[in-house]
Amino acid sequence: MKYFLDLNDRPFKAIKAGTKKVEGRTQTEFDKIPYSELMPGDLITFVNNSSSETLEVKVVFVHHYPDVKEMLESEGVENVLSSEPKTVEHGVESYNALTGYKEGIINNGIYAIGIKRHS
Repeated sequence: MKYFLDLNDRPFKAIKAGTKKVEGRTQTEFDKIPYSELMPGDLITFVNNSSSETLEVKVVFVHHYPDVKEMLESEGVENVLSSEPKTVEHGVESYNALTGYKEGIINNGIYAIGIKRHS
C-alpha cells in the first residue's frame, strides 16, 4: 500500500537527513490513516507542511504502544525525536502538544513506524 502523510518541517528534514528513523503516530479525528493496518514494505510519501516537498520512505516495522513514554523508551529517543532535548520527558510533552494526540493516545495508543528512505 501507499500512503501520504503531512509532516512538519523539522521532522521532515530529520527524516531526510537520516537522523529520525521512527515516526510516531496515533489515530485522531483529523487523521484517517489506518495505522494498525500499516505493514513492512508499505510506502509512505511525507509532504512537508512548509515547503510541499515530498519524501518517500519504506515502512520497516510497525510497533504499537499504550503511551509515548513506552514508545520512546523502547525505540530510543534519538530515533524518534527531531527536537531537543532528546529526553523521554520532552518527547511526551511534544507529542501531547500535537493537536488531538493526547486524546488519541489515550484512546488508541501510539504507533512507532520504522522507516527508511526509499530510492
